[in-house]
Amino acid sequence: MKMIIAIVQDKFIDELIDTFLDEDIHVTKVSSSGGFFKSGNSTLMIGAEEEELDNIDKIFRKVTKAEVTKTDKGEFEISGATIFVIDVEKSMRI
Repeated sequence: MKMIIAIVQDKFIDELIDTFLDEDIHVTKVSSSGGFFKSGNSTLMIGAEEEELDNIDKIFRKVTKAEVTKTDKGEFEISGATIFVIDVEKSMRI
């Protein structure tokens, strides 16, 4: 089993969660904020089996997009999602 932790721009959250639920993928949303640009972000946590990872990856790539933003300090690319996939030793639903 894997734990996916994804920091996602807020503008993608509703479509992302709806798509995951349509695919019967359970997701937990935690509000968070970005560090560098202090932009609105949410953190998603998803428990998934190995065979679900490709579908989850496709959903993230379909819904989220990187973008370029300009500030007085220059031009920066902001990712639509930053995703971490972690091995889970044990999972329980109580």
